[in-house]
Amino acid sequence: MAANTAALTQMERMPAPGAMLTSSVTHGGTSVRARRRLDLSGALIDQIEFEDAVSRIRSFPASGQEHQIVTVNLDFLSIAERDPHFRDTINRADLAVADGMPLVWASRLTGSPLPERITGVELVDACCELAAETGEGVFLLGAAPGVAEQAAQRMEELYTGLKVVGIYAPPFGALSAQENELIVERIRAAKPTYLFVALGAPRQDMWIRAHLGQLGVPVCMGVGCVLDLLAGKVNRAPQWMQRMGLEWAYRLCQEPRRLWRRYLVNDLPTLGRLVLRSMRERRVRAD
Repeated sequence: MAANTAALTQMERMPAPGAMLTSSVTHGGTSVRARRRLDLSGALIDQIEFEDAVSRIRSFPASGQEHQIVTVNLDFLSIAERDPHFRDTINRADLAVADGMPLVWASRLTGSPLPERITGVELVDACCELAAETGEGVFLLGAAPGVAEQAAQRMEELYTGLKVVGIYAPPFGALSAQENELIVERIRAAKPTYLFVALGAPRQDMWIRAHLGQLGVPVCMGVGCVLDLLAGKVNRAPQWMQRMGLEWAYRLCQEPRRLWRRYLVNDLPTLGRLVLRSMRERRVRAD
C-alpha cells in the first residue's frame, strides 16, 4: 500500500492519550507544511483548518502516489476503541479530519484544540470543485442501487465541467475476492483522480486501505451518507443543529431503527470516556 513514509514511521508507536504529534509531510519530493495531529482515544486527528486541508488535497495528485482521507466522527472513535485495525486505518491515513463537534469540544478540554470541524460533505464539495477546475475524473463506489447515479447527476449540475468517469454499486454483504478484483479493475480502467466510497463505516475506510496500492487513485475518501445527501434521499440537519453538535439527533429522528444503537448504546459512552480522558490530559499538562 502506498502511504506517507513519515506517517508510517510515526505510527510504529502508540502515543499517549491527548498527545500532539508533529511530523513532516512530503509529496512528490516537495516538502509541505508540517503535519500536526492530536491523539483522541488513540485516534490521530489532524489539527488543521479547512483551507489548509484543501491545499493538502490539492497537492496529492501531483505526488504520483495514492492517498487516503478519513473523516472521523464520534462513531469512528467508538469503532476504533473496539477495533485496532480500524484505529490503525485512521492513524495511517494521509489526512484525518474531525467530522464532529464533540471531537472539537473534547480537544479544547485537552488544551490543544482542533481548529474546527471539517465535514465529509465539505471535502467532497472541495474535491469536486478541484476536479471541475482541472478536468480530472471522479469515481463513485457504493450506496444503494440508483443512488450514486442520482448523486452523479446532481454533482455534474452543481460543478460545471465535472466528469464522473465511473459509478458502481456492489451487492450488499461481504464482497468476494472476485468482486473486489472486479471493482479494482473498473476503477483502474476509469482512471479517476478522486474516488468516493460509500460503503458505510468502518467498511468503506478499511476497503480503501486494503486496496489503496492497487487503485492508482491519488485521492480516496470514504464518504458515508454524502451520496444519499446529494441524491436527495436524506436531508442534512439545519445549520443551528450542526453548530450545536446536534446533527446526530436529527439523523436519529430520521432513521431511529437503524441508528438508535449506534448513537445511544455505542457513541454516548464513548463521548463520556473521551471527555474524561481529555480533562485528565489537561490536568497532567497543568501539573
